[in-house]
Parts: sequence; C-alpha cells; structure tokens
Amino acid sequence: MKRSFLFSLLSGILFCSSVANAQSVPVVKSLPKLDLGIKIGANFAQIGGDNWEQSYKPGIVGGITLGLHKKKIGVQAEFLVNTSHYTSTGLYDSVNKGDFRALYFDIPLLFEYRVVGGKLLPKLWLMAGPQFSNLISVTSLNSYAGDVKNSFKSSSFSGVLGAEMRYFKFTLGARYILGLTDVNNVSSINGTTAKQAWNNHSIQVYAGIRFL
Repeated sequence: MKRSFLFSLLSGILFCSSVANAQSVPVVKSLPKLDLGIKIGANFAQIGGDNWEQSYKPGIVGGITLGLHKKKIGVQAEFLVNTSHYTSTGLYDSVNKGDFRALYFDIPLLFEYRVVGGKLLPKLWLMAGPQFSNLISVTSLNSYAGDVKNSFKSSSFSGVLGAEMRYFKFTLGARYILGLTDVNNVSSINGTTAKQAWNNHSIQVYAGIRFL
C-alpha cells in the first residue's frame, strides 16, 4: 500500500513538473525584447518668430536609447543631449545680429511600429511620441548679450515623428521635432510689450549601435 502510494505521488510530481516545463517555454518566448544602445548625429535647429533667422543651423545630438519590442510593436525612451544654434534679428539690438548656442537635455518617449523587414533583412521602424526638454545653458557666440538663458523658458514640450532603419546591431535614423511650447520668456522686446511666440523646430539625422 505504501509502495503504491509513493509510486502514485512520484508519478504526479513528475507529471506536474513536465507540464510546467512545457508551459514555461512559450512564456519566455513571449517576453518583449530589451534594447540598449547609444546614438550620435547632427541636430539642425531654428526658432520660429520674427526675432529669429528662419534657417536650420547645425548642432550635435547624442545619448542613450532604451527600448522594448515585441514583434512589430515597440516603445523606446531616450536620454539625449543636443546643441542648437540660433541667430537673432533685433532681439536686444535693432541693428546687430546675435548668435547663440543652447544646450538641452531631451527625453523622447516614442511608440514604434515595424513596417518592413525580417530576420536577415533591414527593418524599417516608424516612430512618434512626445519629447520633454530641459534647457541647460544658452551662451552668446559673439558677446552679443552675454548669457541670455533667462530669455528662454527652462522646460518645453515637443512632438516627434521619425523613422529608423535597423540592421543587426546598427541603426540609421531621421526625425522631425516640432516644439509645442512657447519658450519665449521675454516680457518686452526693444521697449515693445507685445510678446511673440517662440517655438523650436529641429531636424535630426543620426547613427547608432545597440548592445542588446
């Protein structure tokens, strides 16, 4: 009787273990894939408004990317630093122009969809989402007005639309960033109290590599 009971108990344990092992395989396979990488590229920026030249001037962008992907859907957060070059027209001086370099810390949160590509083929991902930016510094390149950081709001919100081509561990991408926040923190310009809206616009092209 004891032998029969022990044999039945052992059989039940082995059966439950085999079922658990069989069910654990698809669970592991269904987990999202984690991506960690770095990127660096060019940042072409301008500020919209009558007091700024409407031309995209070059700067740099770079930082860390962290993403989760499952099949054709993904989400990616980035932690970036970028430099933006702006030229003013009559901001503080009605005659002279001023050149400024702004340093930003950006956090885009992007939702992604893979449109083409497979295991051995390059994959094209479309992405869109919000970006939160913090202004670190603004410096004058020609001693036009010294430090004019107080002329800009310290934080801003933007919308991002872009695409990335990924092949194995390598990435090439481009995106357009539209500022949705008025970053003008100046109450008056040349004695005029009328306040204009300043919105950032950027085009970025970059290359990257992923470690996971």
